[in-house]
Amino acid sequence: MIFDRESASRRRWNSRCSSIQPVNVLTSRWWHAMLLLYGLANAVLYSSLLPLWGGFDEPFHFGYVQNLANGAGLPDPRDSHLSEEEGRSILLAPASPSIRRNLPRVTTYSEYFALPPGERQTKRRELFEIDPALRWRLSDFINYEGLQAPLAYLILSVPERLLAREPLPFRVLVLRTLCGCIAAILLFFGALRFAEQLELPAPWPQLLTFCVLSSQMIWATVAHVANDWLAVPLALWFLVLTIDLHEHGTMRRAIACTAVLTLGLLTKAYFLAFIPLLAAVFLVRRRYREALGAGVILIVAAGPWYYRNLARYGTISGMQELRMGVHPADALRAIHPGKVIPVIDIYLRQALWTGNNLFRSFSIMTLRLIILTCLAGLLFWIASKHKQREWIIVGYISLFAIALGYDAAINFVTSSGETMSPGAWYTQVLLTPMLALVFLGASRWRRIGLAIATTVTLLFGYVIVVTYWGKLIPMYSGIDDRMTLKLLMETYRHAPRLFAALGEVSLGPAGVIFAGAALVTALVLLQLASLTARLWRRGAE
Repeated sequence: MIFDRESASRRRWNSRCSSIQPVNVLTSRWWHAMLLLYGLANAVLYSSLLPLWGGFDEPFHFGYVQNLANGAGLPDPRDSHLSEEEGRSILLAPASPSIRRNLPRVTTYSEYFALPPGERQTKRRELFEIDPALRWRLSDFINYEGLQAPLAYLILSVPERLLAREPLPFRVLVLRTLCGCIAAILLFFGALRFAEQLELPAPWPQLLTFCVLSSQMIWATVAHVANDWLAVPLALWFLVLTIDLHEHGTMRRAIACTAVLTLGLLTKAYFLAFIPLLAAVFLVRRRYREALGAGVILIVAAGPWYYRNLARYGTISGMQELRMGVHPADALRAIHPGKVIPVIDIYLRQALWTGNNLFRSFSIMTLRLIILTCLAGLLFWIASKHKQREWIIVGYISLFAIALGYDAAINFVTSSGETMSPGAWYTQVLLTPMLALVFLGASRWRRIGLAIATTVTLLFGYVIVVTYWGKLIPMYSGIDDRMTLKLLMETYRHAPRLFAALGEVSLGPAGVIFAGAALVTALVLLQLASLTARLWRRGAE
């Protein structure tokens, strides 16, 4: 009888579990679908909102793509030129004051909006009426981005050639949207897989993914024509596969990890910093046969490109500064310890927000609050016990941080002491692993950890909503003043005027931009309410 009662009880429990589990699975899939939709909505919105050539060095990256699409081969920064089609567009489209340092003949946003409305509309019409046949003629603009690794540009050259007869702004919008959406999908699945490896309980993986997809600098980095749209996700997936290789070392996993590293090396030279990490994993695991195979793959697949850099430019990485004669020893001697902390403060804030090529700042107080809250989570992680996979993340972060410091020193020498920090777009490689350690530390400290995770998530959601409604839409509509709440409300009271001004500058239609901003805002509010509620409900169990 006891046996029968236990069996009946077990059957009832199994029946209850079987009835609950599908609901949980369906709920999880629904929220994952909402997160993916959120990422794609941001990609489309950001691609549309950003004016033509508003991305970091975008006209020169596009010139690389167009060079390949035209069948002209790989560009050379010493003598390759942008097309006449691009050259005319650069002189017609408004640009930020920072662009004028490289391109003195551009019209700044303030100058553009000072023009009569009729003249602005004429410029806009002429921009869309540039003859696509001018892609075959060369301008006098040198393409200094011609030394970049080719993979991302080869991929984009296919749609650029297929759309060769379409207006230039339309083609750029298509390429941007493609870049942003592919990056969103790869980052979405990569962040969830990474959180799974770290054994973060639900809903912590969703919190991590939401914050990654809510970073303004993520979209400023991947939602424009360049190579970062592929490099940033590949860097995350390299870390995921490296952890997988360390824990389940097989030849198949070694090949997969090496293949991603190879793709990264053919996309961006900063993947050179990760070669020691892969070598260290092979040595620690004593997987010498797999290490030999990985070395052969890297040498055969990526070696020719870097040998070409060395033979042509005298530097393996192909960095412009090194090609121009800056010596690595000079860069290392240029590091001033007294300037490190102020530079780190500025650089951390820029890693969270820059306002694209405008290089404006979000609220310094808000950005520092995010940084300090994340620092608290990292301190809790430091105070906890660590698994071996976490030390791989530390190694990954450390190697890339050293590379960033080296790049900062080179910039300092090249700019004669004016610039010390590297481009903020590089730091997006570290965003997901750093946030993962923050949430990992917070998840191990119950109540205070819940407060840290909630604060970080709410701040990221707040920043992305204000980025669209309070920063970028007004700035690209000609409102150059600092946005107070009163001024912001007054601005949106004149929606038709704002709508028309935005349509003269942004690459996509103003209607799409406003609809996209509304959709992103709704998804942010929905996910913040759900994720934080689930987080505290889980913490109370």
